Amino acid sequence: MSSPTFLTTANGRIQVLETLARQPSRGTLLCVHGGPNGDYHGNEGIFDELADHPGLDSFDVLQFSMRGYGKSDGTPQDITLFSQVADFRSILSTVTDRNPRSIHVVGESMGATIAALSWDTSVDSYIFLWPAFDLRDTDFSVYFTPEWRAAIDQNGFIEDNGVVIGAEFYNQLLTYDFSDCFHIPNKPTFIAHGKRDVSVPFQQSLRATAEASGPVTLYAHPDAEHGFQRPEERMYIKTALGKWLT
Repeated sequence: MSSPTFLTTANGRIQVLETLARQPSRGTLLCVHGGPNGDYHGNEGIFDELADHPGLDSFDVLQFSMRGYGKSDGTPQDITLFSQVADFRSILSTVTDRNPRSIHVVGESMGATIAALSWDTSVDSYIFLWPAFDLRDTDFSVYFTPEWRAAIDQNGFIEDNGVVIGAEFYNQLLTYDFSDCFHIPNKPTFIAHGKRDVSVPFQQSLRATAEASGPVTLYAHPDAEHGFQRPEERMYIKTALGKWLT
């Protein structure tokens, strides 16, 4: 695996990590991480695992940290829904211009939301791991109380055990209509979600599958929690994804 570098965009520098295919490339897996506290590694390093998995070694893997995450420009207080969408669009444009081969968007957790806020029918497929399509119906909901509202009004952000949410992002979480995020376009789509996920309910993936315009393969793991944390769960999903992409 190569070392991370920086891509300068119109909005600032974004940290990126690219792993080239170990055989003739069939395209790019463009990885969109979740948050808060996410970065280009993905949940517990899931994107690093995809880059190293033998069953996916015919794909380039491009990982990046959106602004306000990792070592990219910005602070956590600066993060909004649409700052993240802008960063995703910048990276997608770069990949499209540089490498016209197939592009597969891989969104984990809130990374799925960011991709869904900017559906793009030019990509070849969508791959969603424990995805959130409606951020209000996630573990963000613990902050929707009068006490946290008062903290936002007083300080302009909240901080809770390392989780930082700025005022603009907080207000977007409360008011944005996420219903269109469930309308997956007519593109092959892979979804993996654990039925014991308490951070993002499994029912979100069921709804997205039902409202999709095209074919969706839903891998519903009976025991997995958010992130498919156990090694056997990780191997299950990497193997399934490798087969799906063939």
